[in-house]
Amino acid sequence: MRSFFDYMPPWVRNEGSLHVYALPDDRARDRLAEESLRLDGIVGLPRMPEPWLHLTVSRLSQFDDLSHAELTRLAEALGREVEGLGAFDVALGAPAAGAHTVGCSAPSSPQWEALVSGVRRAASDTLGGELPPPPYAPHTSLAYAIGDVDGALVASRLVGAAEIGPVRIDRVHLVSVTVRPELGTFDWIELANVDL
Repeated sequence: MRSFFDYMPPWVRNEGSLHVYALPDDRARDRLAEESLRLDGIVGLPRMPEPWLHLTVSRLSQFDDLSHAELTRLAEALGREVEGLGAFDVALGAPAAGAHTVGCSAPSSPQWEALVSGVRRAASDTLGGELPPPPYAPHTSLAYAIGDVDGALVASRLVGAAEIGPVRIDRVHLVSVTVRPELGTFDWIELANVDL
């Protein structure tokens, strides 16, 4: 495995990037944290702290230095787009290693696609600008490589890992995200949330 942070397109700055996240419910968060323990002690592959586990619905092109009025308009637009979609589940699989991360993915669904499209439409209609690409599928990253990592060791640790199972998506959160490449983590401050 190679460093995720060398691969990740650089942000204008490491703090304040606006994202919309879905957060795992308590059962799913506990399962994700439990499975991530398999990665303990692997050099160059720090685990994401449990409170920061998330599913990215969309990264936006703006940062949190927008005016209060602009942030309010964005939150209201998110509400208009996603309220009424209704809660749904995504089925996260077992942890798997990629080229830069270890994570759990779920098959996409019409509900997930509608959520992603609605969030991106709200951002584009309210703030303009070109949005970064959407996520490839519903997923949660358990660990981001911060350097070269022994892929064979990671694979051996993941033998027998179990599926996470259903994750209820019933709310989205507009967050201001800080990336910490030296720690291999993303953390955030919540600015607003909207029920589906």
